[in-house]
Amino acid sequence: MDDVDYQRIKLTASRAQTPLSIAQCLMLGQTLNTKSLLKNLIFLNRELPVRFSKRIVELSNLPNELRRTEPIVNLIKNYTTSFNELQAYSDNSRLGFLSPNTYHREDLELDDNEDFQIAVQKEYADLLQKVTNRHKQDVIFMAHGISLFKRYQNTRNQPSDEIQHFLNSFNRGRLGIRIMVGHHLALQNQLYYPAGEPSSSSYLSTPTSAQSRRVGIIEPQCDIEALIQNATHSAQFVFFQHYSTVFPPNVHIVHAKELGGKKVRFPVVPALLHHILFELLKNSMRATAEFHGLDKSSYPDIEIHLSSNSVGDLDIRIKDHGGGMPPGHIVKPFDYMFTTVSNTVCIDFPSIMTAVEQKPQTSAMGENLPLCGFGFGLATSRLYARLFGGDLTLNSIAGSGTEATIQLRRLEDQLEQSDD
Repeated sequence: MDDVDYQRIKLTASRAQTPLSIAQCLMLGQTLNTKSLLKNLIFLNRELPVRFSKRIVELSNLPNELRRTEPIVNLIKNYTTSFNELQAYSDNSRLGFLSPNTYHREDLELDDNEDFQIAVQKEYADLLQKVTNRHKQDVIFMAHGISLFKRYQNTRNQPSDEIQHFLNSFNRGRLGIRIMVGHHLALQNQLYYPAGEPSSSSYLSTPTSAQSRRVGIIEPQCDIEALIQNATHSAQFVFFQHYSTVFPPNVHIVHAKELGGKKVRFPVVPALLHHILFELLKNSMRATAEFHGLDKSSYPDIEIHLSSNSVGDLDIRIKDHGGGMPPGHIVKPFDYMFTTVSNTVCIDFPSIMTAVEQKPQTSAMGENLPLCGFGFGLATSRLYARLFGGDLTLNSIAGSGTEATIQLRRLEDQLEQSDD
């Protein structure tokens, strides 16, 4: 990257990004037509270069020993390529009929030629899909880079607070990009393939029920129990891959009285909640099996309790009997690169990258990652929970088990959170 390119990146990164509004995302889907989708495209055309440039500046400000590792070099290269492609489209696209001072979707006045609008949308979707494919391995590159950095430092200590803060900021920004791009591509697919024909994009997709009524990547009335079952199956899949002959604990769902024993429906981004549930369940399965012994034919159930409060928010509590964590360790699982796996275990990052690259569109998030030892699962899960005002907390009793609580806030009122 030459000085001229980086100066433009820094200039773009100095612009404020626009927080994601779930209400606006839902409104866009509920009034979906060719013109409203094009207005969102124009918003993304201005917003995405800002967000990509901020990630490049963050990466470029890392300590030299980390920034110069091959995975981080590749990550910077990929983000720079995506920024250049998005910026080139913004500079040279057929959207030039807009006033350069028009920044808000509701203020746009568009050409009424629908064929033109559709052509522009398909052209931009191809670019977004290309960018999407390039960044499938971002988390793996980052984890590999941190792993090499720790090895070079010849220490088993956790990355410094400064790097922990960077990882939170970087992954929060990366997730915001994923949601913006995924929502737009999903809405475009719903507009042009209303009967549900397959499209080229599975960005932020996850298994769902036949009764699903999604608005882009958001499901306003998601069947929470069905989503838990999907996450359970994904966790069992990686458990079997790891242990081969050991059967995982069963998962039992309990509804609180105020929910009336009915199917719990709640507005969520299913892929994000699926990821959180998957991480917690596979950790609980592993802890329970290893605490009670891998030679057992059965294990105590993992219990999931669903409850709501007076304002309609939802709590999902996952309780296991996996021996818990020693006192003083309760915060560490939320540190990046924290793992309970033996120091002698080495993660095969090249094989993981190959698996992710070959991942079928129907497989769930995380199924190509190892059962344990990766060191990003709980940290990113809490980030996902907090992105729209929720949280993820742990309560552990040494010698007994751990209870994880996912707190979900009603999405309609939430804005993207920009700090820890």
